[in-house]
Amino acid sequence: MAIVKLKYTRGRGAIKAHLRYIVHRLGKEQEKLTRDLFHHNYLSVTKQYAYDLISGAPRGTVFYKMTINFHPHKEDTHKDLDLHYITSLTVREMQLRIGRSVPFIATIHDGHAKTDLRHIHAICLVQGRLSKEEFAKLKTLWQTATAEVRLQRRLRDRAQERRRTRFLTQSQVLYQADSAKERSRRGKPLQMQHGCYHCGYGQITGIPRYRHYCPSCHKPLNQEKTLRLERSLQL
Repeated sequence: MAIVKLKYTRGRGAIKAHLRYIVHRLGKEQEKLTRDLFHHNYLSVTKQYAYDLISGAPRGTVFYKMTINFHPHKEDTHKDLDLHYITSLTVREMQLRIGRSVPFIATIHDGHAKTDLRHIHAICLVQGRLSKEEFAKLKTLWQTATAEVRLQRRLRDRAQERRRTRFLTQSQVLYQADSAKERSRRGKPLQMQHGCYHCGYGQITGIPRYRHYCPSCHKPLNQEKTLRLERSLQL
């Protein structure tokens, strides 16, 4: 189950400090990072754009700090979920529930010092104060996020299973073809050539074609045809 947490502040300085925190929080090895920001439709934005958005927000704007977490084994199993789309979908559902446009900026934390789990941090700008009824509607945003996460997980697992099945099938076909060729080679009758005209070896049984020299007198067998023609002409 996806978990959606919401906190809010009215202070522009406080939300800018939060912006710096989510963009520059230290990584797993305590290294300094600058994470990418995005908003709807996978569009990337700069940190300066985010500052300008906050500074230019109308008076009375409430800044919501949204966090979306996922189950590491049942949902974001292979770290392959489309987190950009899940964020946009969740914010759009927020807009529908409160009936207002909600500009947002977000970033993805792909693990840091405290956790290895991928999660989303977003800042949503809501014009005006929400009533208790409207705020109550936002408490179930996790349902929208969870439904999308489970759909993506199911589709990705099916695609992965199809790729695995296709690979195994192709491997089996290639193995069967190689086995058939090997069996064909094993069962192929031995090709023979005439016996040696110098010493007479193999005149009755023949000599295997892969031999180029007589096993008895060791003379080249590929000259035997020429020798046989010469003898026939002399007769």
